[in-house]
Amino acid sequence: PTRMTSGLAVTKILAVGGPILKGNKLFISPRTAFWNTEPILQAFPSNFNKAGLLQMHLDDVGELLQKGRNGLIKRIVHIKIFDGTNEGLLIQVNRWTQPSEGDYINVKISMHARPGQDGHCGNFDGDSVNDDRLKVRARVGRTGVPQDELLFKSKTPVVETNRPNINDCPATKLDEAKAYCRAKEGGILIPSMGCLVDYCFAGKGFAMNG
Repeated sequence: PTRMTSGLAVTKILAVGGPILKGNKLFISPRTAFWNTEPILQAFPSNFNKAGLLQMHLDDVGELLQKGRNGLIKRIVHIKIFDGTNEGLLIQVNRWTQPSEGDYINVKISMHARPGQDGHCGNFDGDSVNDDRLKVRARVGRTGVPQDELLFKSKTPVVETNRPNINDCPATKLDEAKAYCRAKEGGILIPSMGCLVDYCFAGKGFAMNG
C-alpha cells in the first residue's frame, strides 16, 4: 500500500522472465530498472535493447493508465518483447513518484493469448465469465506465485486465516462497497479497507456503524 490507498495494494515492481527472455529477468520499478542485475534506463530519455529479445525506451509520451493524472510529470517505460508475432508483446509502465502519494506504477500489457495462460487478467479463452476474480483464484490458487516460478529472490508469505479477505468479495458487491464507502468517507478516491470489508462480509448496516 501507499499513503494514499487506505491499505489497498498498488503495483511496486514489474518482473518479466521465463523462456520468452531466454532465462533473463527484467525488473521495472518507479525509479529503477534492471536487466538481470545490470541497471538500465538510468538517463532521461534513454533506450535499452537486446538483439532478438526486446527493445525499451523511457520518455514522457504515452497513455495515462489512471484517472486524475493529467498535468503531472510523466515518466513512461515502453517495452517491446519479440515473441514471434508481428506485433510483439507490448508493455507500457507509467511511473509515479509523487512525495504526497508514495511510489507505484501502472502497467498495461498488450499481447496474443498463449496456451495455458491464466492469472490475474484471466485465461483469454473468449469466455469473460470465467475471468471473474473468484474463479481465477479457484483455478490458480490463493497464495500467489509458487516458489519455483518466482522471479524475485523472495516473497512475503501469504497466510490463509479465518478472517474476512477482500479478495473473496464478489466483484459486483465489491463495486457496491467501493461506491458506498467513498460516499461515507467524504468522497475520497480510495475508501478504507475496514469499510470495504465491513460492507462485503457484514452488510451495509454494519458498515454504517463502523
